[in-house]
Amino acid sequence: MKLYPNSLQAGLAALALVALAPLSASGQATAATTNGSEPKEEVVNLESMIVTGTRRVDRTAVESMAPVDIISAERLQLSVSPELTDKIMMDVPSFNVQRLPLSETTSFIRPARLRSLSSDHTLVLINGKRQHRTAGITAAGTQGVDYAQIPTSGIQRVEVLRDGASAQYGSDAIAGVINIILKRKPGYDGYVNLSEYYEGDGFTRQAGFDFGVAMPKEGFLNVALEYTKGDRTSRAVQRPDALLYIANHPDRAKFVDNPVQPWGQPDRETKRLMANSEFHLTPVVMLYAFGLYGQDKGTDDFNWRNPDTNGAFARSSFQNGANAIFPTFSLVTLYPGGFTPLYSAATSDVTGAIGIKGTIDKFSWDLSANMGRNVIDYTLSHSWNPSYGALSPTQFNVGGLRQRERNLNADFSYSWDMAALPKPVNVAFGFESRREEFEIRAGEQASWDRGPLLDLGVGANGYAGWTANQAIRAGRTSEATYVDVDVQLTRQFEVGLAGRYEDYPDFGATTNGKLSMRFEATPEVALRATASSGFHAPTPGIQNYTRTSSGPLPGTQINSQTGLVSPNNPVALFFGAKPLRPETSRNYSAGLVFTPSKGLTVSVDAYTIEVDHRLGTSPTFILTDAQRVQLAASGVVDALNINRINFFTNALDTRTRGIDVVASYRWTLSGKDTLALTGAYNFNQTNLLRATPGLIDAEGQINLERRIPQSAANVSLEYSHGKFSWMGRVRYFGPWMSADSPVLHQTFGRQVLFDTAATWRFTSHLSVSVGAENVFDSYPEKALFNVAAGLVYSRFAPYDVDGGRYFTRLNFSY
Repeated sequence: MKLYPNSLQAGLAALALVALAPLSASGQATAATTNGSEPKEEVVNLESMIVTGTRRVDRTAVESMAPVDIISAERLQLSVSPELTDKIMMDVPSFNVQRLPLSETTSFIRPARLRSLSSDHTLVLINGKRQHRTAGITAAGTQGVDYAQIPTSGIQRVEVLRDGASAQYGSDAIAGVINIILKRKPGYDGYVNLSEYYEGDGFTRQAGFDFGVAMPKEGFLNVALEYTKGDRTSRAVQRPDALLYIANHPDRAKFVDNPVQPWGQPDRETKRLMANSEFHLTPVVMLYAFGLYGQDKGTDDFNWRNPDTNGAFARSSFQNGANAIFPTFSLVTLYPGGFTPLYSAATSDVTGAIGIKGTIDKFSWDLSANMGRNVIDYTLSHSWNPSYGALSPTQFNVGGLRQRERNLNADFSYSWDMAALPKPVNVAFGFESRREEFEIRAGEQASWDRGPLLDLGVGANGYAGWTANQAIRAGRTSEATYVDVDVQLTRQFEVGLAGRYEDYPDFGATTNGKLSMRFEATPEVALRATASSGFHAPTPGIQNYTRTSSGPLPGTQINSQTGLVSPNNPVALFFGAKPLRPETSRNYSAGLVFTPSKGLTVSVDAYTIEVDHRLGTSPTFILTDAQRVQLAASGVVDALNINRINFFTNALDTRTRGIDVVASYRWTLSGKDTLALTGAYNFNQTNLLRATPGLIDAEGQINLERRIPQSAANVSLEYSHGKFSWMGRVRYFGPWMSADSPVLHQTFGRQVLFDTAATWRFTSHLSVSVGAENVFDSYPEKALFNVAAGLVYSRFAPYDVDGGRYFTRLNFSY
């Protein structure tokens, strides 16, 4: 079914001529005044107004029918991390992000999970507009948003809707929605931040600057710049086999690094730019636009190659005899201390949006177009192609990934006065057309080709490049329409009903709905509840992705090659793969909001999320020689090196149950002394309900249900006295479990981390902060997995395992 692309484009042209008054993106009210000035104190504080999860223009977080967290720019500054995901996690305990060292793409583009669901089960918006995905695809079969490309210096606030919202926003909003609102005020502010871990590594320099000017006709322009350079960390010990190698070859000891295989955060350098603007074309028509640009470069390492045991150092039979090829060449002369391949990713990211909006009487409209592009190019250095022998380079362009998206939106809203109701009925409806494309770019020939030494490994050792046969470009266009009605039946009782129809050329049509209710039992107590259905359509990238990776077998020093192949590959089909299908969900929530006095707010929300056909990765299957030949025939050139394969699959049905508790209280003690206490707790339990036989193993189930702590909490206390302010924070993570093989299961105990910071304001425009995160330098229990590879702390830890970190920050504004 083709809903509209032609009619939508015609509507965009026609409605752009209509004289209507301003609304924000997606037909929602903005949180600041139209001229960019700060709201007056006696007026309702617009910072508490929300634009996420509702299409009304007068809704606060306390009045919402579903839980919404508001994280201000000031609270984002309370975390020293340069990454937005870490900052959100400090305030929202149901939001989790891991470090994942030595994990290829996810070492740089860290997947963030809300309520322990997949990273692409959370929809990300910027100014109410859908943000494009990263080109990077995780080994878990997810393709989410790269939050690191968004400059925090340009963010006014972040709204986190902790509720399913596919009926309102479309695919991906199973766990919730994160809406990032960009700054829109005159003046300038900026910061310089320096931090380092107690161990003396991970030195990070950050600088950010935002400049805002008032534009004619009640407009504004805000521009933000941000730069971060972070050095790598390592909490590894020397590998036992490296110590043995030194003992057996003392003359080569000076060539062996200590440790040969670091485990920690990679080297990173990021540059970000943001622009956000609005101005009136006429007194009643507003044009708006925003854009972001980011560059990111990072380098991580892979597993060490031991010259005495690793096949990369094997001598070919073709190097012997009368017709010998490279008879005198030995890799040991090039790498006498062995080698650890260095894996680098260079990312460029572009977001652009433009729209026009307004109202006529009680009818509002918003027409917009936005696009996004994410490009990742990969390089492998300090390696070689064994089959090339002496002809092999040591650095390879192994290829890259591309993601492109385009969205066209037409959003309308009508405020319908009905005499019998205390408030107008808000009727919103709209249309959307989305285009999504994914591309795999082949690497240089030496990164994947077979050289003259036919009996040795093929391709760049550690990360063979994508071949010409694996290079693909896939895309699709989907179309949607929605209706969203909000009715205040009485002064105490409000009901919301939303429905959305979407049509995909590869999966067909889907219809989803949402029912929301709020009942104000007393002025201090309100009850709220929602029920909704949702879905997530596998992306063209997920459907067509293929990759070869290298790593040690669990608990050993033995390196193994694993091929991730398309579920349509003949070998995958032999092991039970099937074409992918959309994930579907059912969300239920119920809660209460308690506001017994001014400054005190408590909310409690319980929820259940059932996901059918959940996307994940199959177990790893060992290949036979015949299957390797079949893989090679399908285009996997290095297939003869591959020991094992896996593939993406819709093999699971899961149920997630949990409860969120959020409380905040603010006191004015005396004069200018203020004290603010904020706490949040989340309990979250995921259970496997059904699995396709053979497509999940025991360790896969453990990791699904237990790798994220079932309980997490944070409590912060902020005190202000004149020019001095102080913050103390406690972060709690409950026990969790990781399974790395059928015999390696480990449970990790609870972890409590303490943070603190003090600020002195020299003038109203200049202040300095000093502080530390993980003040007491706490480390988790040591890991059993990969001890042979020098690992000390689990790379799957749901918190930073690099110990304490201190920082100093200079803030300036005008």
